[in-house]
Amino acid sequence: MIKIDRNFTPLFFTPDNVATLTSAFKENDAHVWQHKDVKEACLSIGNKKCAYCEVVLNQKSTYLEIDHFRDKKDYPDEVIQWENLLPACRHCNGTKSDHDVVDEPIINPAVDNPADHVYIKAYRLKGRDTLGEMTVEVLNLNDSEHFVIERCKVGSFIEEKIEEAGIKLQNYLSSPNSARKRELNKIIKALLKQCQKNALFSAVSATSLHESEEYAGIRAEMIRQSIWITDYECQHQDSLTLRLPVSK
Repeated sequence: MIKIDRNFTPLFFTPDNVATLTSAFKENDAHVWQHKDVKEACLSIGNKKCAYCEVVLNQKSTYLEIDHFRDKKDYPDEVIQWENLLPACRHCNGTKSDHDVVDEPIINPAVDNPADHVYIKAYRLKGRDTLGEMTVEVLNLNDSEHFVIERCKVGSFIEEKIEEAGIKLQNYLSSPNSARKRELNKIIKALLKQCQKNALFSAVSATSLHESEEYAGIRAEMIRQSIWITDYECQHQDSLTLRLPVSK
């Protein structure tokens, strides 16, 4: 789970339109949130991922669902309020269901920074406080089939790429040439790409990356050799913002 930015309000959410659609929901139980503009806006703020578990949406078995952070049955006046809508996968939306986040609060990733409330250990999310614990429980974020196994795969990818980058760097240092530099750059690009906010389980990837002493050594040596380019450093810094703690 990462912090997402709700940094715009779509034109769809005019006061008049919101009022009309809210009335339609209350009177006819109309699914007023099932509008293309709403779906596109939610996908945009969520980086095309579930706001809770970070699976990439609109792929096989991970179709976009619109989550009402405050449940629409208990809080009907917020059924089409932009601040109440989040992109979610079927697993998270279904597991959260009609949970009352006012009575028993959970992390709202568009408001709260998940890193303040959860940490990761053995590819499992754990609460740093009551809010984090409730979030993990309500969303079942440690479901083995859906999440833990898949997080392990992502973590293994990061570890493998770091090891491969170390080998490519040593090859370059032993005989600097353009071909070996290209090979090294290819690995670094793939590694950093997986640690950006639009990537699957980016919090896991970013945490694995920045916990690695080998990666830190590779970066330091590439800086010394003047081959750590500005794009790499920008992605490095961006990935730092997604990192989760590894202890409470």
